[in-house]
Amino acid sequence: MKEKNKVISKIGKLIFSTLSTAAFFVIWYLATSTGILDTGIIPEPLKVFNQLATNIFKGDLLSHTLLTFKRAIIGFFVALIVGLLIGFFLASISKKLRNYVIPILQFFEKLNPFALFPLFMLFFGIGEFSKVIIIFWVAVWPIIFHTIAGVEGVDKLLIKSARTIGASPKTEFFKVILPAALPDIITGIKFSAQIAFILVISAEMLSSSAGLGWFISIAKTQYNLPNLYGGTLFVAALGITINKILNILESKLFVWKEKTF
Repeated sequence: MKEKNKVISKIGKLIFSTLSTAAFFVIWYLATSTGILDTGIIPEPLKVFNQLATNIFKGDLLSHTLLTFKRAIIGFFVALIVGLLIGFFLASISKKLRNYVIPILQFFEKLNPFALFPLFMLFFGIGEFSKVIIIFWVAVWPIIFHTIAGVEGVDKLLIKSARTIGASPKTEFFKVILPAALPDIITGIKFSAQIAFILVISAEMLSSSAGLGWFISIAKTQYNLPNLYGGTLFVAALGITINKILNILESKLFVWKEKTF
């Protein structure tokens, strides 16, 4: 019965989201075709989709998409490695020392990445490296703090029990601490991946000669409205797809874990 209700709920959500999306585009079409909306500002949806399809089949969007994902993935994976190492290290030191370090890290986390971007370009140049660095900078913090929270949240009784039966530090970490902390760590990784994608688009808008962010930015500069709106819808669709994939992976890994997003 419970499984049946879940299936019904999922179908209901799918129908609602489909109808909502369809209603949005119908309203958009009617508003532009009847003159309610100025097509010099908001183009007709058919023109947007025709241009979007042309860009996809010509391969233009594919090349920009691959470059954007390349930048996001490199920055994200560097943040993943560094974030996990720092997170586990800080979780392993004394709480008193950690209380001195964490406020400093929180200060750096709150710094606006776009305010730092000119500094990154000054130190690392205007090429690929500065874009990867800004993605890394924003993506690393959720991993660090969720890793610390995950390790701190491990039931101390589990650790004591493992030590009582003579578990080695290696066994204690891989068999007790890591599995118990993993849900929080995965949440941080998920959040980090989402931020990485958002930031790479923004970074490409500020300084790039290719990529999805550049594609949208150059369309705005040239006042190419079909490309501007089509590119924006394409990026939104990619963002939704990434979020869905991450949600599916999280649910498969932790069927018992309540969804956090």
